[in-house]
Amino acid sequence: MMLRHFLRPKWLLTHLLVIFLVVLMMSLSLWQFRRLDERKVFNADLRANATQGIVPINDLVSSLPSDLNDIQWRRVVVRGTFRPSAEVTIFNRSQDGAAGIDAATPLDFTIDGKSYAVIVDRGFVPLATPMPKPPSGEVEVLGRIRLSQDRRAGSLKDPATGVLTEVQHLDVKRLSGQTQLNAQQTVLPYYLDLLESPQITSRLPAQVANPKTDNGAHLSYAIQWILFSLCAVAAWVILVRRALRALKPTSADAA
Repeated sequence: MMLRHFLRPKWLLTHLLVIFLVVLMMSLSLWQFRRLDERKVFNADLRANATQGIVPINDLVSSLPSDLNDIQWRRVVVRGTFRPSAEVTIFNRSQDGAAGIDAATPLDFTIDGKSYAVIVDRGFVPLATPMPKPPSGEVEVLGRIRLSQDRRAGSLKDPATGVLTEVQHLDVKRLSGQTQLNAQQTVLPYYLDLLESPQITSRLPAQVANPKTDNGAHLSYAIQWILFSLCAVAAWVILVRRALRALKPTSADAA
């Protein structure tokens, strides 16, 4: 009799809803644990590359690794000339709680008579603040190697064709064609965050913020989803116990 009661349509829907919620929340918890593992790997790679010695960019031009992640975050020194005519503005940036823009400017240089260019993110300025022009003439730049920025879900997409002067994210491959000065020039497949330059003394643009190296909130989120799933099970148990008490015959019924 009791078993049939819990197999009624209303109770079957309750059982299925609880199972669905538990499976969903445990899946989200496992996803957060995976995100935590990925973050730990990212942090380890970042620290390993960022703490390597500064090298001339020449060393990372002649022998590029098959996986560019192996050199991301490494620091390099390059001497060249900024080309402001090919500068691109990166919108929707935020830094230190302020919204603003970055400037991505090609830096032309030569190695053994061969022409190269590397896109340099010169830094951040708040909205409504004019972006300072890069210095003219030869400059020395200490930069941090970065790979193309991925488009975040829900963010605007840059046009796939045409010359861009404004972008939502810095895609080196997309900008290489318009960055290339001539057919003889090679545009490097990564860009640089500008860290220092003796020729740049102005306060703006501000240096691109250093990446965060903490593990984020993934662990706490994972635990929260586990607790939520336990709450769903506890609620189901309470409902079942209440139903069982209601089904038990009272002393009056027994008489």
